[in-house]
Amino acid sequence: MALSEDKKETLRILANVSSMGISVVAAIAIGVAMGLQLDKWFNTAPWFFYIFLLFGIIAGFRNIYRVSGKEIHRDDTDSSK
Repeated sequence: MALSEDKKETLRILANVSSMGISVVAAIAIGVAMGLQLDKWFNTAPWFFYIFLLFGIIAGFRNIYRVSGKEIHRDDTDSSK
């Protein structure tokens, strides 16, 4: 059973949205883990935690911006055909 073009497009959009959410969570989790580990090594709690939490949040939203920008650009080129 072949999927129609509309269903394929809907599935592609859902995959992109879910990957954006996962990338935000992963970036924040990596930032927190790095910050906690550095605080443990250098005994500087909570400074590295806060710094790398901020880096993780920035990286997560940067990923959303990049993916959505590519999607908008792709939609613009598809609609011009």
